Amino acid sequence: MAPDAHTSSSGGLRTHLRALGGAFVIVALVVLFASIAVSLGTPLLDAAGIARESALGLALRSAFQFVGFGIAGVGFLLVTDQVDLVPIRTPTRADLKWLAGGFAGLIALYVVVAAGLSALGIEGADSAIVAQGSDQPIYFLYLIPVTILLVGPTEELIFRGIVQGLFRRAYGPAVAVAGASAVFAAIHITSYSGDGLLATLATVLVLGGVLGIVYEKSENLVVPAVVHGLFNTVQFAAVYATTTGLVAW
Repeated sequence: MAPDAHTSSSGGLRTHLRALGGAFVIVALVVLFASIAVSLGTPLLDAAGIARESALGLALRSAFQFVGFGIAGVGFLLVTDQVDLVPIRTPTRADLKWLAGGFAGLIALYVVVAAGLSALGIEGADSAIVAQGSDQPIYFLYLIPVTILLVGPTEELIFRGIVQGLFRRAYGPAVAVAGASAVFAAIHITSYSGDGLLATLATVLVLGGVLGIVYEKSENLVVPAVVHGLFNTVQFAAVYATTTGLVAW
């Protein structure tokens, strides 16, 4: 009995280490490579005569950051020989249904959560992105191609593709969705500030859960990546409209 118990315990420990350790490693790599990419890319702005704090400069620095995300994610999969962890294919008709449903569900859930928090008198945290573009709203429009081409694909690669994939192998899909969503929310801590931080992170957690479910159902990373990019696009377009006075709430 003792050898069998020891073997089972060792196997369980290895399972935890592979999942939790792998998630920690990929998040650390993301932070590292994003920082490196911004550091290497920023001098290019100077060389091109683009002011770092201009709307275009800020948007391009964001783009550099998510290029770092992509390098970290693809590098992790190649070095660890786990490319098969992340299924990617041309969307099928079934995928398109999950894409449309996921996008509609994400928007609806966001509106419901925001309305619920407002009814309870709970304000959301201040967004660093909104603060950056408050005096130059064109920044939000510059972010639209960035979010579609880079943010959606690379964040989904990291959090749904890799983190959720590692957790799924170890603990099954339900824990994988919850765990990856928690990591996704935690990484956004630096994007917000103020008294409503916990409420905002809880919202990010829930929205991440929707993306996780869409990924599990579609089994195609392209689907949540597109949903994520479109959702952010709607947010940026709405912030641009309100900031410029095109729409008054």
